[in-house]
Amino acid sequence: MKDFKSQNPELFDVVFDIDGKKLYAHKYRLSMISSTFNSMLSDRWSFKNEAVSIKDYKFEDFKELLTFIYSGKCSINDINIFTMLDISEFYQTEHLKELCDEYLSKMEFNLSNIFKVLETSNTYSLIKVKKAISSFITPHFTTLIKSNEFLNAKKMVMKEIITFFATKPNKHENLFLSIYEWAENQANLKKQQFSNDETFNMNDAMKAEMQDFLPLIEFKKMGSSFLLNFVVPKSFIFTQDELADIIEYSKSNFKVTITNNLGKSIFGILSTKNNDTIKLIKTINHSKSLNFLDYIVYWNSKRQRPLTPSLLKKSDGVSWYLLYSCQGVIAVKHRFNIDDDDYLLAEMFPETNFEITEKCKIEIE
Repeated sequence: MKDFKSQNPELFDVVFDIDGKKLYAHKYRLSMISSTFNSMLSDRWSFKNEAVSIKDYKFEDFKELLTFIYSGKCSINDINIFTMLDISEFYQTEHLKELCDEYLSKMEFNLSNIFKVLETSNTYSLIKVKKAISSFITPHFTTLIKSNEFLNAKKMVMKEIITFFATKPNKHENLFLSIYEWAENQANLKKQQFSNDETFNMNDAMKAEMQDFLPLIEFKKMGSSFLLNFVVPKSFIFTQDELADIIEYSKSNFKVTITNNLGKSIFGILSTKNNDTIKLIKTINHSKSLNFLDYIVYWNSKRQRPLTPSLLKKSDGVSWYLLYSCQGVIAVKHRFNIDDDDYLLAEMFPETNFEITEKCKIEIE
């Protein structure tokens, strides 16, 4: 490192020219660390006295790269982080790339930078920063999808966000609306570009933008009223068969949502095969629960339980169930509190960590 700091031309066998400034280094050291340098220097080594011109990076950034190669350390900050990441990728210095990944993972995220960081994490296949991004966007989902940055996000970034939230069972309604708004904005931008094109069709443009995302959306995790009021009217984005399936499903399934005092909710889907149960829940729609324990909540809805055994069984990974308790009342129980005599009606999926609180509200749509 002392030799590199000296920049004494007599001590080195390769020189770089960046914007008229010189940096000296050792061919062997660079070639051992970077396959890019190895190729670059081998190809032109017959021109021993000629400086290697660096045109894609600024002097200070390239100097940081060489400093890292000689010392294992360099200065990374919010200003140069994206350049240093790009330079580490180009010159195949994996450890420097890992340091950049670490730095980005500890950056303070906000709506102004999260989309750029997300795009960067995809471009350079970063691991640590993706985990940090997931931790940020989960609690900021609602704000995120309503931002101008979201509406103007690149398609690659959109797909990353949607793929992540598609794993959240009760996000699909909001996801559909946000994708639709994003596609509408993208189509409007294209319409401006092709303002003189009389054949431009807004619906076709929106459909093209949405096609990659629709397979990620589970319409069977949406309420029937939402499907009929918000999805079906946008029929132009679906094939006839897809639309027919959505309409058929909306007529034969209802979404039940339980919301606690903290505003956190779980939801499940009831088929019209449980029509008597659906009617019963509608009679207590928006009612608050009468009693609760840590893992059980139920409503004053006693009725005769179905005589035939429930076809629904407890599944791994599902924590909450809507059911008729052994006393014949509508209840929600954690899987560990379910009795053999309880009649399971629906699996219930949480948005985040759900807990039973006093006076939970039940709704059906």
